[in-house]
Amino acid sequence: MDPLENPYSMGAGNPPPALTGRDEQERQYRLLLGRLLRGHSEPSMIVWGLRGVGKTVLLLEFQSIAVEQGWLAPDPIEVKSDTDFRAALAEHAYQALVQLDRRRGLGERLRPFGRLLRGFKAGVSEGGGMEFSFDADAVANAASGNLERDLIALFVELGQVARENETGVVFLIDEMQFLEPVEFEATAAALHQMAQRSLPIALVASGLPQLPGLMVEAKSYAERLFSYPRLDRLDDPSAREALERPAREANVAYADEALDRLLELSGNYPAFIQAYGKEVWNTAPQSPITLEDVDAAAPIVRGRLDGEFFHTRFEKATPGERRYMSAMADLGDGPQSTAAVAKRLGYASTSSGSVHRDSLIKKGLIYGPDHGLVDFTVPHFAAFMRRRYPVS
Repeated sequence: MDPLENPYSMGAGNPPPALTGRDEQERQYRLLLGRLLRGHSEPSMIVWGLRGVGKTVLLLEFQSIAVEQGWLAPDPIEVKSDTDFRAALAEHAYQALVQLDRRRGLGERLRPFGRLLRGFKAGVSEGGGMEFSFDADAVANAASGNLERDLIALFVELGQVARENETGVVFLIDEMQFLEPVEFEATAAALHQMAQRSLPIALVASGLPQLPGLMVEAKSYAERLFSYPRLDRLDDPSAREALERPAREANVAYADEALDRLLELSGNYPAFIQAYGKEVWNTAPQSPITLEDVDAAAPIVRGRLDGEFFHTRFEKATPGERRYMSAMADLGDGPQSTAAVAKRLGYASTSSGSVHRDSLIKKGLIYGPDHGLVDFTVPHFAAFMRRRYPVS
């Protein structure tokens, strides 16, 4: 069939043509925004799950919902190893202020932010409105040195301005597990102040399975400040709908056995559903798409995932860490005991592999689902390791 008409999209964070199976998370998010805007308390959200379940896509959907409801919603912050979190939050506060000033013309009400963010420069444009520029480095250098105190002051001032103007601000943070402990502490403390003052500032973050534990570790009361919905692979009806709806809109159908096989191959993970859907579309000569079309496309998809999805993550590991992952994969799919991994590697004790284990967790390649267990954060990664990098 015509590749130009292909509705599926393979790529990290690319919105799918049909966002299915996320109604409960959307309902919870709408409740959060609605209650905060009415001056009620409601926990912010930390969405967690494995790679490929659509966390980034959901954050972008949340941004759209917030804008529709009149909230100020700057683009999500993606946390990386070199992210200056202080400057990123300040820049997003600036974006929110610019959006609000365009709506309401804040004028003198902007002055308090000059004390908080010296990187802001304001002047009067030719049209009489406010005009801004932003210097993230200047913001970082102008800070008091206490991130928790600075962030609380920023959120309080921003929350008061938002409330005065009958709106709210939502900060969206992706890959939050990569924050430093002091940044977790400051974020929790600032959200605690928002709850106590009933200010309309929300924070919705996403990350890997270790994220909830990291947040609660930083501040014990964070357990009550946030809800922690898990984002998992789709159930069968939602996975089928993710494949069928875009095809149906293009007057293309699937044979039942073709859909069954696609769900089996993808494991119902949204990222893999899109990858298989895209290649099967390009492989099939006509509608309906058959089981033979799916089987013909499967090795092509597997090769593409190996090169574009799995290997890019594999490359983040050192040789020693790669060997640790090979041993995990050799033991089978799913969680493996750290003792069994150490034994497979020929180590004298479980602690001998702790350096590699801890580093892999920090890099977001594995996680600990329970005490003494490790598993991959990427679905189907064990099979990839066995195919490409068997333990030696």
